[in-house]
Amino acid sequence: MTAARRTRRHDPERKDRIVTSALEVLARDGVAGITHRAIGSAADVPLGSITYHFATLDEIVQRAFEVHVDKLASRFEARLADCTDGVDLVDCIAAAITDDLAAHPSELAVTYELYGDAVRRPETRRVTQRWMERAEDALAEHFDRATARLIDVVVEGLMVHMSIAQQPLSRDEVRALLTMAAGSPTPPTKE
Repeated sequence: MTAARRTRRHDPERKDRIVTSALEVLARDGVAGITHRAIGSAADVPLGSITYHFATLDEIVQRAFEVHVDKLASRFEARLADCTDGVDLVDCIAAAITDDLAAHPSELAVTYELYGDAVRRPETRRVTQRWMERAEDALAEHFDRATARLIDVVVEGLMVHMSIAQQPLSRDEVRALLTMAAGSPTPPTKE
């Protein structure tokens, strides 16, 4: 008598689900909390499935960061592409920061992890560099290259600040900082 053969579950989205789950774990526990078991539990897949698709945890983290950066950069590019003539460009960028980039706490946590990991790993630094290049290129559609770079630096700083600040910056505060970076005069604020 032969043992019953176990049927293989058809799961074409498993690899993507592993990456999505890795992003959830990154948001919740950071790079330090990434384990095969944590990802497997979040993705509802056996550990062997994870090692089948990814040779190492570092490979999973890198792929998760790549997916994260592509999502953020695509959203930022789309927002700036919609900034057409007659639209307040600084307000448009402020909305990209407050409504898109910083509006999702889990994405903000992953972004902070991305920046921290980039300090230690060249592979992550390359992923982060792609994000900065895409953001700067999108800004350069509206500003000269030097101003685009300055605004990108402000955006990057705001992302870090907003991920750890106890008091989030309002859109008006973000707008004022962007206005200064863009070289436009900032109206005085009443205190």
